[in-house]
Amino acid sequence: MAEDDPEAIDEQPPTRPVEVTARFAASVDGLDLDASQRVAVAAIARDDRPSLYLHGPVGRGKSMLAERYLAAFGEDTRRLHLHELFRMLQAELARDWKAPAVMLRRMLGGIRVVLVDEFHVHDLADALYLSALLEVAAEDGITVIATSNYAPADLLPAPGLHDRFLPAIEHIAETFAVVDLGDGPDHRSAGDTARPRFASGAWHPSPPTSAATIELVLADIPVQVRRIDGAHVEADFAALCVAEVGVRQFQALADRFDALTLHAVPDLATVRREPLMRFTTLVDVLHDHDVRLVVHAAASFARLTDAADVPVDAARTLSRLGTQGRLASLQAASEDGNVDSTSMSRRSQ
Repeated sequence: MAEDDPEAIDEQPPTRPVEVTARFAASVDGLDLDASQRVAVAAIARDDRPSLYLHGPVGRGKSMLAERYLAAFGEDTRRLHLHELFRMLQAELARDWKAPAVMLRRMLGGIRVVLVDEFHVHDLADALYLSALLEVAAEDGITVIATSNYAPADLLPAPGLHDRFLPAIEHIAETFAVVDLGDGPDHRSAGDTARPRFASGAWHPSPPTSAATIELVLADIPVQVRRIDGAHVEADFAALCVAEVGVRQFQALADRFDALTLHAVPDLATVRREPLMRFTTLVDVLHDHDVRLVVHAAASFARLTDAADVPVDAARTLSRLGTQGRLASLQAASEDGNVDSTSMSRRSQ
């Protein structure tokens, strides 16, 4: 059977060390969790399979719980946002083409536990890469922790494609502790203390402006930007979302800069599918790297849901953009004595 064949995944899961469970329980003890979060924590503790698939709606604290679970394993662990994982894998494949499983094994050498944040499967390339990841993890004894807005059965939902990922879905169901975080409040909506720079950004409705540009090279691709001032860069929507750039360029931008001002953003309801997808990916990367984003746009970001072809993860994008300015307001209210620190902690999860 081919090394990257998703049907090759068929291993019995190991048992989680009891000390990992104890450390995880201690790390969440005392947090002001909502009811569904407490149920999820109890479910994780009950299931002794080390690999974890934690899913639920946006803003429910999936990353917060998963990062605490990852920390409970101690050394030889790594957290990767899905976009970062794909960027690294594609860079490796471009340098030395081999089967994805071979390259993933090279990338994950020495890692005992990997957290993949925002696990999703929207096309066959995603399916191939993530099937290979699960195969390598099963064969090499690597524990996988995944957070997702999708239940395993809802991954790669496109008709005609879903069956291609079924072996991986079945592997997750059989060998992972699958925990639904459940419905509840979007804790990001009150401010995100985990990513304070991103939360300090703003969305300003304003007419488009134009300006001279200079060239900035991001991951070998020249991009036209308005201005670079130390760790702050200013660029137009067209340069980052209409031009054919992608996650590698966004990762390079986030690695170099602490703040991005994005100008001339059109009414998102009028934007075509590909630029909208680039925009949502840009927001994902900036949020994950805690880069401040200030936007000058023709209309509210809520118009994203009125587009002719709404991106599949639009709810996540809206949740993240909705954190902007909320943290400062919450902190001001706390200083005035209207909000206590416990409430702030809970709302930031």
